[in-house]
Amino acid sequence: MNVNSNIAVTGEITANFYDQSVLDFLDRFINRIILKFRDNYPGLMKYYRLGELKKTEKKKNVICNAGFNAIAKRLCNDNTYTGYINKMALGTGSPTPAASDTELDTETYRNTTASSTSSSNVAYLTAYFTETECNGTYTEFGNFIDGTTTPDSGQLWSHIASISWVKNSTTCLVVSCQYTFASA
Repeated sequence: MNVNSNIAVTGEITANFYDQSVLDFLDRFINRIILKFRDNYPGLMKYYRLGELKKTEKKKNVICNAGFNAIAKRLCNDNTYTGYINKMALGTGSPTPAASDTELDTETYRNTTASSTSSSNVAYLTAYFTETECNGTYTEFGNFIDGTTTPDSGQLWSHIASISWVKNSTTCLVVSCQYTFASA
């Protein structure tokens, strides 16, 4: 009998940058209403209007042991963590991501995961960083299990760095995460 001795988790992060300045008055108004209520009604984000796609960037990431620890506890009916990736964060640090990371080097902004679903051993998660929320040049990204609004809270699931995501007040950054689980 063959025994699977390795499990692989691969992560791919896709950042899409949308120019919101091309939206008309009605679309901008709808976006403001959605943003006002999105924490209470997360399903509203699917109605958020995106402008013209300006740039797409794909990166592989490091899956962190802190995230694996949270998942292992859930598998053993330990309810310390929900196992749910609920926060995604941007940072300005310049680390070399490692499996032992527990936080971003310099977290500067985090947002709630807007949508999540799974199919055939693949988890899909998305976060929106809208034009009015944050601006700057971000060099690292991570997502957290059981995070709060406090920077560096929660269990770091994944971490990428050596990116240069420039976001300004007319850009909506949509970050999509795809995690594939497979026996190796």
